[in-house]
Amino acid sequence: MRCPYCGKETTFRRKVCSSCNADISRYRKIVSISNKYYNDAIYKARVRDLSGAIVSLKNSLQVNKLNTNARNLLGLIYLELGETVLALSQWVISKNYQDENNRADYYLKIVQSNASQLSEINANIKKFNYALSQANAGNFDVAILQLKKVISAEPRYLKAHQLLALLYMQKGDNEKAARGLRKAQQIDISNTTTLRYLAELGLNPSAVKVEREIAKRNQIKGQELENAEEPQFASPGPILRDGKINKWSFIYLCIGLAIGFLSVVFLVLPNRENAIVREYNAEAVEMAEEQSNLLSQIQTLENDKDNLNTKISELNDEIKTLQEAALDVVAFNKFLKGVNLYISGEEEEAAALLIEVNIDKFDSKQAKAVYTIIADNCFDKISKNKTREGYRSYLNRRYPEAISTLKEALKYNKDNDQAIYYMGLALETSGNKDKAMEYYTKLVDNYVTSSYYKVAQNHLNALTVE
Repeated sequence: MRCPYCGKETTFRRKVCSSCNADISRYRKIVSISNKYYNDAIYKARVRDLSGAIVSLKNSLQVNKLNTNARNLLGLIYLELGETVLALSQWVISKNYQDENNRADYYLKIVQSNASQLSEINANIKKFNYALSQANAGNFDVAILQLKKVISAEPRYLKAHQLLALLYMQKGDNEKAARGLRKAQQIDISNTTTLRYLAELGLNPSAVKVEREIAKRNQIKGQELENAEEPQFASPGPILRDGKINKWSFIYLCIGLAIGFLSVVFLVLPNRENAIVREYNAEAVEMAEEQSNLLSQIQTLENDKDNLNTKISELNDEIKTLQEAALDVVAFNKFLKGVNLYISGEEEEAAALLIEVNIDKFDSKQAKAVYTIIADNCFDKISKNKTREGYRSYLNRRYPEAISTLKEALKYNKDNDQAIYYMGLALETSGNKDKAMEYYTKLVDNYVTSSYYKVAQNHLNALTVE
């Protein structure tokens, strides 16, 4: 026994550690209680009372979690019940508590060294989970087929036996349910779930003990037969006697052939047909299972697609919101900078910034009022100045410069009829008559009271005639 204080080995009977002189009497009592539970679990496991053994081992570990012998035995019992994952987890925990001279190393190497066995265990777990989901969905035939495959691969899987029996009970096939429960009871004689199902079927839960006694007697009897001398059988009489065929022997031979033929016709062939029908039904159920799996996968993919489309739509909305918020911040910064420039007397620079701001997106009434004041004071004035600059460029035959300047004039005031007329005039002179007609038409249609109305009409008529 190791001292819990210094970790050195010490005699179990001592009340004080021989190395550090610490009082270990209580720890010794704890170890003793844990070992009692462990020994009780061993006795129960020997008589196949695995559920009782699990309870005793859990009590042993609750008292002393460092009892690696109890933990290793618990893993073996889980492995016996088909719970390989639980068994591996117990051995890994045991290995962490005792790294050296631990039997768990041997168990882990046996299980983990066989990759095909691990993959088969994983496949059985998936099949059992699928059978459980199909049972919950009401597809009992598919669930039964899967459970049979699981039990065929792992005959000791207690939960698979119990679920299969429960499904047979649900379908009313109590005979098959009883056989399955007897197999489950042979794995674990005192499992409460198995005993409850047997009680619901009206069967005696202790009947398996009687079956074991019969099996034991048959085993002893078989051993006695093996030790006995081989019996001598008398050979049948010859068919030929004195070179002639024995009449009765020939009759018996014909009767035997007839019985054999009738047995083939009435026994072998129907059984063969029934086997073919059963095989066909099994294949049909398996195909239905595969179809159900495909439909389930298709539905899952469609649901995933819908979810992804919903998420994409939500993300696009968030991006749009963020972009609008970013634009609002940029516009507000331009607005503040423009106001500062206007206050500093730099009206043209202020107007150049404010003209790019969409004030309708601002919620502040004060900001809109300030923007209106600056626009009324600056925009029209700048538009007129740009118009004069453009007209001067036109007179100096710098038509591209005139067109660019007049566009800026119209940007600050789209109703500047003078700028509209000069824009048409500059475009016409530069050779772009179609675009010039658009500006003349705009002036004639929308600004009847303008002083440039008649001259624009004349230009438009002249271009139309051409």
